[in-house]
Amino acid sequence: MLKRLRTYFLTGLLVLAPVVITGYIIWKLFVFLDHLTGATLRGGYIRPGGVPGIGFVTVILIITLTGALANNILGRSLGGVFEGLILRVPFLRGVYLTLKEMGEALLSDKKGVFQRVVLVPFPGPGVYSIGLVTTPPPRSVDDAVGTALEGVFIPTPPNPTTGHLVYYPLEQVIPTTLRVEQAVKMILSGGVVVPAGPVLSSQEPAPNEMGAT
Repeated sequence: MLKRLRTYFLTGLLVLAPVVITGYIIWKLFVFLDHLTGATLRGGYIRPGGVPGIGFVTVILIITLTGALANNILGRSLGGVFEGLILRVPFLRGVYLTLKEMGEALLSDKKGVFQRVVLVPFPGPGVYSIGLVTTPPPRSVDDAVGTALEGVFIPTPPNPTTGHLVYYPLEQVIPTTLRVEQAVKMILSGGVVVPAGPVLSSQEPAPNEMGAT
């Protein structure tokens, strides 16, 4: 049962992430244009206060129910219709497809997009973040900086389809034994869900054992 709910949740997240982010961009654009013309949005549908945590629970339920719906034929049909409407709009088409591809790469078993999970110094020296190795930069970039670089995508919670693309020298990239799915679970849970067993490759020293220079 828990495995099925987890599948529904991840499927719902995969379906909703590009839709929500696309909707957020539209909303921000509307607010910008609204303020530009001198008007203001009128709220008031939700009163201040309320039940603490009810918003979080509601979001989890919506994502899970969306995943359950998307797993059946009716859900796939409705999703196809909605996706078709978005793809008809030139600007939204590019945003939606990019976010959808990112979501599929992070939350599905699609191989070859992210090669492996690593630890990298981010956002600064002495602080390490989980990163996903992606395609390297063009050769001209390596030649310009004078060393070989590796492309690392660093997801940010609560939406792992957004994050930072950073190019690191190879010696700063620490390999791990984590799978992409395990890394995404750790990020989504804020580090609460941690896989059992060693995380760093046996041949690699732990970050705090590497020594400061």
